[in-house]
Amino acid sequence: MPQQDILIEIQDSAAVVSINRHERRNALSADALEQMDAAFARLETDESVRAVVLTGAGGSAFCAGADLEQGFEATEENVRAIVTRGQAVFQRIEHFPKPVIAAVTGYAFGGGFELMLACDISIVEENVSLGQPEVIRGLIPGWGGTQKIPRVVGKQRALEIMLLGARFRAPQALAMGLVNQVVPRGQGLAAALDLAKKLAKNPAAPMALIKDAVLRGAALPLDQGLLIEADNFAAAFKLSDWNKS
Repeated sequence: MPQQDILIEIQDSAAVVSINRHERRNALSADALEQMDAAFARLETDESVRAVVLTGAGGSAFCAGADLEQGFEATEENVRAIVTRGQAVFQRIEHFPKPVIAAVTGYAFGGGFELMLACDISIVEENVSLGQPEVIRGLIPGWGGTQKIPRVVGKQRALEIMLLGARFRAPQALAMGLVNQVVPRGQGLAAALDLAKKLAKNPAAPMALIKDAVLRGAALPLDQGLLIEADNFAAAFKLSDWNKS
C-alpha cells in the first residue's frame, strides 16, 4: 500500500492529525494536501471528535511548506492553482467548526508557518525555528502569510518578517503574539493534547459559534461584527440549558 501522508489518531474526544512525510521535512505535496482536506472533512462530521491537534511526524519539522518536487507541475500556468488549492485547504482548517491546535515540535517555515497560522491555537517547543523565508528564494508567501501576519502583528512587523525572510525562535514569536504558548523541548504534543482534551469537555455548539463570530467579524466594522455576535448568542441560547429552565 502507498504511504499515507496524513495520519489520524483518535484519543478520547481529541483527534491527532499528523503530516507523515518526515523524509521530506513534512512538506506538503499535492497528494498530501488532498489527504489533509479529506481528513478534516471526515473529522468535521465525526461527532465523537471535539478538538483536533495538528502536528508533524518525526520531530524535526512541523512542515516545510509546499513540496514543489512531488506532485506539483511548477510551471507558470500551474502556480496559481498550487497557491489557491493550498489556500483553500488552509481555510478549511481555519474555519473548521471545532478547535484546532498546532503542536509545533519542529521547524515551521514558509507554508508550514502559514499552516500554523491557520490553526486556532499554537503550542511551540522552545527550540523551534519559524519564519517566512520565501523572499530569499525570489518568491513571496502564498498560503496566507501576506494577509494573516499583518492581522496578527500589524503592518510594520509583518513587513519586517516577510521582507527579511529571517528565521526567529519560538520565544520571539510568542512576544509578537504569533503563537500562544512555548513549552520545553519534547513536550509540545503532550501539551497540545492536554489542551485539546480540556476543550473537548466544552459543548460543541458554542465553541463552533464562537469561532464563527470571531472569524466572520474580524474583517468587518465593529457594528457589523456585533450583529454576528448577537445572532450567534441567540443560536447558542436556543441550544443551551438556559433555554430549558
